[in-house]
Amino acid sequence: MSTPSGARRLALALYRATLRWARANADVPFSVRAGDVHALAPSLRGTAVALQDATAVRQIARAEFKACMAASGDEAQAAMDRGLEALRLLNTGYAAQLAEMRALRQERGDRSGVRFSFGYRGVVYGWDRVCERDADWLKAMNVQNAQQPFYYCLPDETDTQRLFGGVRITKYVAQENMEPLTDCRIVHRALNSYFDAYSAALGRYIPSRKLQYEYPDLYNAEDSAPVGDDANILAQRDPEPPAAQEGPQPSFEAGRDFASP
Repeated sequence: MSTPSGARRLALALYRATLRWARANADVPFSVRAGDVHALAPSLRGTAVALQDATAVRQIARAEFKACMAASGDEAQAAMDRGLEALRLLNTGYAAQLAEMRALRQERGDRSGVRFSFGYRGVVYGWDRVCERDADWLKAMNVQNAQQPFYYCLPDETDTQRLFGGVRITKYVAQENMEPLTDCRIVHRALNSYFDAYSAALGRYIPSRKLQYEYPDLYNAEDSAPVGDDANILAQRDPEPPAAQEGPQPSFEAGRDFASP
């Protein structure tokens, strides 16, 4: 910059523009790439930065404003360039990410025709209004009706060991193949990646802030408690093998899962 006062004015303008962007999008729990944080604010390397929402954007703005104020010459110009690049990224790639999340929230706010929500065995962590798999998958799974809600589920690992002989990390289940159960917890190694707590009063797991944003509903529960060992498969006993049975063995229909409310 030509003068210290000019540099400070531009630094302040960039700082304010970035903070306005952060405030305008504080409601959306979007993800910020760690690489972007380090590239746009080198002074934050080695500093804990929240990457799940606009908090990271505010941290970048404050760190770079201080850098601009303390630097001069080429260093000040480099800080200015980082500020301009930050605004470019925020208003292109990240703006598109937020627009997509807002669109999903608006679509999924209409729950007409969708019978189930979070809290099933396996636990539901997402849904499509109709099946989004291709024709080959529909044929392989013998799906007769693709025009119904399909659910993304984390199946209980003990159940899948017993029924299928091994762990199934996720299942994609038709609504017609689900049945509600009462206040039933599951064990799944990825549970705490999608859910923050469990409420016995609601009989359901409480989804993460990101899922709550994408699937708006009422999630408040006074008795909510961390998922704890439900998400730690190493803390659970290995399932006992089923007792040998004589005669023909029962078969399990592809896609048939068990669900709890």
